[in-house]
This record gives sequence, C-alpha cells and structure tokens, in this order.
Amino acid sequence: MNFNMPNIQWESVIEALRSENIIKHLSGTDPLRLLSDPHYLIPFILIIAALFFFRFSKTLVFILGCMVFWYACVHQLPKNGELQLHNIAEFGITSVAVLGTWIYFFFIREG
Repeated sequence: MNFNMPNIQWESVIEALRSENIIKHLSGTDPLRLLSDPHYLIPFILIIAALFFFRFSKTLVFILGCMVFWYACVHQLPKNGELQLHNIAEFGITSVAVLGTWIYFFFIREG
C-alpha cells in the first residue's frame, strides 16, 4: 500500500502565518456558524459526550467556558470603534460568570 500525502506548500503557510494577524482571523470567526458545519459539529458532540460519559467534569467545564468566552469576545466586544455601554456590561457579566464557574469547579468543588 502506498499512501500519497498531499503536496502542502509549507513555505506559503508559514509566510501567511507571519504576515496575517491571527487575532483578526479568530475574531472574524463566528463560533455558532463554525459549529453549524457537520465537519465540526459531529466530532464536537462526540468529544463532549465522551467527556460527560467518563465524568471529566473539569475538562468539560473548561472547554465550555472557553467557548462561551470566545462567543462573548466575538459578539459583545465593540466593533469598528463603537463603544456601547450595554455590550461592555454584557461582556463583563459573561466573563464574571465564566470565571465564577471555573473557580467553583476548580477550587471549591471536591471531586
């Protein structure tokens, strides 16, 4: 059996990583649209189900907290220089809720 690897031009990939702003690409990615794609949704559901089945609650809480925080960064932070108070307040409340949940699961809760 001979497996042919695709010819990936690594020079262009490395150059794109050097020249492009990774934060700009991550902030331009919508987490809900990403999870509506079956190529991402099915493995994500399988991983979450396995973590729940094997009772890896701290890992599950960390992953879900990161996703909530990413969603908050993408949808609630100011865009195009428009500073709106309700968006900042929503982002602050979401961040405090995620951090509170993490503190509870990692430091207060036993097991």
